[in-house]
Amino acid sequence: MHPPLVVGLGRSGVAISGLGPNLPGVDAAPAELAALATTPAPGVAVALRAALRLGCRTRAAGTHGADLLGQLARSALRDAGIDVEMLRAVGTSACDFVIVAGDGTLRNRYDGDRGEAVKCDLAAALAGAAALLIDGTEPIEQLRAAQHARAHKQPVIFDVNEIHEGTAALIAASDILIASEREASELAPRGELTDALGELIAMGPRAVVITLGHDGAIGRHGDSLVKCAPFPSDVLDSYGAGSVFHGAFAAALLSELPFHRCMELAAAAASLSLRELGPWSAMPSREDVLALTRTRRG
Repeated sequence: MHPPLVVGLGRSGVAISGLGPNLPGVDAAPAELAALATTPAPGVAVALRAALRLGCRTRAAGTHGADLLGQLARSALRDAGIDVEMLRAVGTSACDFVIVAGDGTLRNRYDGDRGEAVKCDLAAALAGAAALLIDGTEPIEQLRAAQHARAHKQPVIFDVNEIHEGTAALIAASDILIASEREASELAPRGELTDALGELIAMGPRAVVITLGHDGAIGRHGDSLVKCAPFPSDVLDSYGAGSVFHGAFAAALLSELPFHRCMELAAAAASLSLRELGPWSAMPSREDVLALTRTRRG
C-alpha cells in the first residue's frame, strides 16, 4: 500500500534566518552572525515537509516567485522529496528576514509581487489526495481547492497564517482549523479560549485547534474539549513551529489516530522543531516524534 498523499496549495516564499549573539542597535556596528540559513518559509511548504517526514507522500501546488529565491524554494522542496510538478513560477518571492539572538528575535517581511493570477488544475493537483493543506496565502485558489476537496471527501486542514477578507470563507470551507492564540483572538475576540473554540466551530469546521506556544494547545472536536500540555524542548528558534504542527497533524489524522492523539503528535513534532535555526533544518523524523510522545506513556 502507498502512504497517503497530502497536497498543500499556497504561495511558497523564502526565509533568510541568521543566528547572532545580540540584536544590533540603531546605527550600531554590524553584528556578527554565527549561522545563516536560506530555506522555504513557513506555510504549506514547511507543513508538507513535516507530513513527509512523518510517513506521507506529499505534493506542492500553487506558486512561487519567478526569481532566484523562488527557484531556491522549488529546489529545496524537490530535494526533500516533495512533488513540485504543480508549482508555477510567477511574480517575485515573498521573503521573511529573521535574526535570532540572545536578547530577542527580529523579524521583517517583504511580501513580494504576486504577479498575474494563475489558476491551478485542481483535478490534477488533488488527484489521489488523502488531505489538502491550505494557509491563506492564495485565498481565491485555496477556496476553489477546498470546495473541490470537500466535494471529493478529502479533508481540508486550514492553518491560519494570514487574516484577510477571504479568511472567513476559507474557514467555512475547511474541516479542521488550526490557529495560534493571537489569530484566534482576532477571529473570535470575545471571552476565554473555550468560548473562542465555540465561535470558531460555529464558523463551519468540524474541529478547531488553538496553539498556545509554550503552553501547549487546546482543541475542540464536536462537543469534546481537549487540552494538550507542552513537551519540554531546548528552544533556539520558534519561527515556523506552527507550520510543523499543521503538517504533523495531517499525518496523524491520516494514520486514523483519535483527535487528542493527533494534537499530541503534532505538538511533539512542533516542539522538536525548535532546536535549530528555522524549522526546515530542524524537521524531526517520525522516530523522534514517536519517541517523544512515548515519554507520556510512562
